[in-house]
Amino acid sequence: MRRKMKLIELEVIVHHDSETGGYWAEVVQLPGCFAAGQSRRELDESLHEAVTLYLEDADESTFLSSDRVASVDRYRLSTDNKLLPA
Repeated sequence: MRRKMKLIELEVIVHHDSETGGYWAEVVQLPGCFAAGQSRRELDESLHEAVTLYLEDADESTFLSSDRVASVDRYRLSTDNKLLPA
């Protein structure tokens, strides 16, 4: 019997790999839950599968519900190794 799980909001950080042109993503609230794809569509399909498999055997009490992405900021590392807002 499948238990009914409440809706949870997942924050996904999507990365673009400039060398391969592909994408990979990490789910903030689900430690170790990652997905990859050569296109955004493939990434979405892979992400759906990864989250579904993760949640299949997961205990809701282990979710990092208090971890929320407040912002995603870009920085540049200068030639003299200073971290500067982009």
